[in-house]
Amino acid sequence: MRPYPHSILPAIACSLVSFLLLVLVTVSTPLWNSVYFLKLVTGPDEPEPFPSNYTVKFGVFGMSTVPHQLGYTPADWWVTADVRDPTVDQPSLRSITYALVLHPISAFMSLITFGFATIGLCSRAGAVFSTFSAGLVTLVTIVVFIVDVVLFSILKSQFHDSPYDGRHTSYGPAIWMVLAALIACLVSLASAAFTAVSLNRYPRKWANEQQY
Repeated sequence: MRPYPHSILPAIACSLVSFLLLVLVTVSTPLWNSVYFLKLVTGPDEPEPFPSNYTVKFGVFGMSTVPHQLGYTPADWWVTADVRDPTVDQPSLRSITYALVLHPISAFMSLITFGFATIGLCSRAGAVFSTFSAGLVTLVTIVVFIVDVVLFSILKSQFHDSPYDGRHTSYGPAIWMVLAALIACLVSLASAAFTAVSLNRYPRKWANEQQY
């Protein structure tokens, strides 16, 4: 059995972890209500027709109160489409929600990195390509995390600044899962890059690999 570079193993494991985390975030509310970015619980002084103690969760492709879609208006969290929450009724927020589609894109890129890193067990070319792939997915995931923090921090702030007292908001697990995926991407990048540039990672008898 031919030896393989053990330094590529963290890249394989972390790229797979990143892929799984980002997939779970992608299927968040309204597809899977257990994973969400922000939860709103209405207060006792809500105006008509908003009810009190009503819970709504925000995810990648919509809210728990509406069917999933690409890009959504956070102000339409109430089930009646023609009733909007004036405290978050900003067109710019809907524009930002379209950027949430980067979650499945980064998940797919993590899967590609996993494939290249696996090839890197027996080929320096695999390690090199996994380095470039890990670098790209890390950049995309950084953008994804920034979008998540900006969008849902704005929403959280605006819900709290509402003139209707008693509203409660809390961050969900999705935003921390994206952060964990980002850390995994960074580890994967470091592992793949170290393997690609270290000439002693591959046995010298693999002369064709040394020529890459």
